[in-house]
Amino acid sequence: MEERPRERDGKSGTILLVEDSDVVRDVVAGMLKAGGLTVIQASGGEEALALARRGDAPIALLLTDIVMPGMSGVELADRMERELPGMRVLFMTGYAEEVVVNQGILGRHRGCIGKPFTQEQITKRVREILCP
Repeated sequence: MEERPRERDGKSGTILLVEDSDVVRDVVAGMLKAGGLTVIQASGGEEALALARRGDAPIALLLTDIVMPGMSGVELADRMERELPGMRVLFMTGYAEEVVVNQGILGRHRGCIGKPFTQEQITKRVREILCP
């Protein structure tokens, strides 16, 4: 019997994935979609803000790389949280998670996952944040 994607519970919603590397962004989006999650993609901060402001889908989670050209993931998260109160944030980083924690960018609705990660790891982490 084929397993059906998990039903949306109202807390999930759309994931806005922001990653400047096309290859990484496509792979991560594929992982999330295969896990039954709804994903929209942006290649940087300005594009992400424009997508969020357009309001095609309610953004429940911002999944963003921390280090990006133009606007960092932290700056993007700060700006988006002002516009979308209650939105959750999951940072992706190739740096040790301890470095991120020590920089004080994590908070009540913010988490972090280290790259590389598996489909199971990212899907589980996203679900933990969306449905605590």
